Amino acid sequence: MKKAFLLIIYALGLTTMFSSCEKDNMPGPNAIVYGTIKDKVTGKPVETELINGSSIEAFELGYPTQVLQRWLIKNDGQYRNNLVFAANYDFQLRNSNFFPISLMNYAIKPGENQLDFTVDPYLRVNNCKIVYDAAGKKITATFNLEAGGSNVLVKAVRLYAFSDIYVGEATKFGITASSAISYAPSKVVDNGLITLTIDLAANASLFPTGRDYFFRVGALADVAGVGTIRHNYAPNVKITL
Repeated sequence: MKKAFLLIIYALGLTTMFSSCEKDNMPGPNAIVYGTIKDKVTGKPVETELINGSSIEAFELGYPTQVLQRWLIKNDGQYRNNLVFAANYDFQLRNSNFFPISLMNYAIKPGENQLDFTVDPYLRVNNCKIVYDAAGKKITATFNLEAGGSNVLVKAVRLYAFSDIYVGEATKFGITASSAISYAPSKVVDNGLITLTIDLAANASLFPTGRDYFFRVGALADVAGVGTIRHNYAPNVKITL
């Protein structure tokens, strides 16, 4: 009797094992979605950063409970998701570096789908120039700030430096205080010329010569009632020291 019982258990185990190895008949993702987050005024991409930067919240419709899919936006303001199911979606773009927007009940079709979002960034870093003064051993950035709304203040501005293209608030060198790398907080945006510098001599341990470095200006806005705010950025600049 005990032997027969063990044979039954063994047979059930084999059945379960082979059943779990059966091919899943559920169809896989059949759509690709890509696009750019564009400034409503300039038409340029709204740059961000991969780590703790802007993102798209996508909700596939047709289920009793909506499940959040978070699509990351790349540093240059573009995004791409190659594993999407064709369906209708709600899109929420909030807690980013632009005023929140939404797109409801949007149809994603099988194949490639280009979907650009036009937004109002909190801050625009305009006319940004970053230059290397070899004689003075300094990196200097000059730029203007423009507010995306009448209620926008400046909370923080900084000239960032790092060893790869993902330079920003989350990935930066710890520059010493001897460099004028930051700007006064809680300031009304007046579009005046701002100059920030990095003293390379005072930070020689961070900048061994003969290498490429990436520099970028980022600005954090202060706006009431919009949720979490991410940094706005100018494009990075590569400089070989």
